[in-house]
Amino acid sequence: MRYKTLWMPQAEAFIKSLAPAPRQEIRQTIKKLAAGKTAGLDLRTLEGALQGYMRFRVRTYRVIYCVRAGTRGLALILVAAGARSTIYEAFEKILAEQSLT
Repeated sequence: MRYKTLWMPQAEAFIKSLAPAPRQEIRQTIKKLAAGKTAGLDLRTLEGALQGYMRFRVRTYRVIYCVRAGTRGLALILVAAGARSTIYEAFEKILAEQSLT
């Protein structure tokens, strides 16, 4: 199954800011995921306040994503990306701010 890939601004900006090697690894992982080829990928479903989202790991980086059904099929939405040490806390804050507006 193929997914359309949509990028949220934070995820896109973070990935573009990386050095070429990790940036290329992350983009290759996104292409595999969008093509439905999940074998060998480090994927996890998130829990707690981040329930409903998933993440994949490349090196020390995490990319948080979700899959949503749209009028043109399924979409892979890349919502946030960052270093493992900070991304989950930062994403929780983003979600909290969105729920207030």
